[in-house]
Formats: sequence, structure tokens, C-alpha cells
Amino acid sequence: MRYLLYYWPSIQGRGEFVRLALEDAGADYADVARQPGGMARMMRLMQGRSLAQPPFAPPFLAAGRQLIGQTANILLYLGPRLGLAPRSDAAGRFKRTPGTCCAAMRAYVAAKIASRTVVMA
Repeated sequence: MRYLLYYWPSIQGRGEFVRLALEDAGADYADVARQPGGMARMMRLMQGRSLAQPPFAPPFLAAGRQLIGQTANILLYLGPRLGLAPRSDAAGRFKRTPGTCCAAMRAYVAAKIASRTVVMA
């Protein structure tokens, strides 16, 4: 499945967590707002004239016919599907508690940043 990530093209923030998860899993995705006409597409979706429940704000992810908003919801959706989290509810329940979720995400992002940091001599 090809995922469509909608987030501001020049702001590293909540959308970066989603982008890093997609990159780490090697998922097929497009960062829509960075494409020609992408910002207009994102704004049309947020205005939501054709949607029963339009997204409130980026980031949001189109996955097939689903439109998923909010970073935590997107990561909960993607985690098991991309092999980044346990598939069973029992195995994943502890991992979804706020403290473990935040600590795990901070550690994950710190490790990704550290692995991609280039030191200039």
C-alpha cells in the first residue's frame, strides 16, 4: 500500500515522527505537501467539503480509503502494519501507555538522529 503523508513541508515537528517511522520501515509513501501542488491538496482536505470528518491539522495520513489524523493515532495504526510494533493487543498494551510511548519515541528518534548525524571536521 502507498501511504500519503500530509504535513507542512518546512516544519520539522509532529510529522517528522511519522516520516521517520515510514522511512525506517521502508514503506512506500509520498510526502504530499513537498510535491508540486501538494500544499493546495492538503489545504483542500483540511477544508473538508467532501469529507464527513475532515482532519483538524497536519499531520494526517491517507492509507487506502482511511484518513488518519494526529501523530499518536497514525503511529498506532502504522506500528503493527509496518512491523515496528507488536501485532497482538496483549503484547502491545504495555507499549501504548503514555510513559512508555513517549520514552520509546524519544529513544527511537534520538537513535535515528544520532545514526544520521554527520560530524564536520
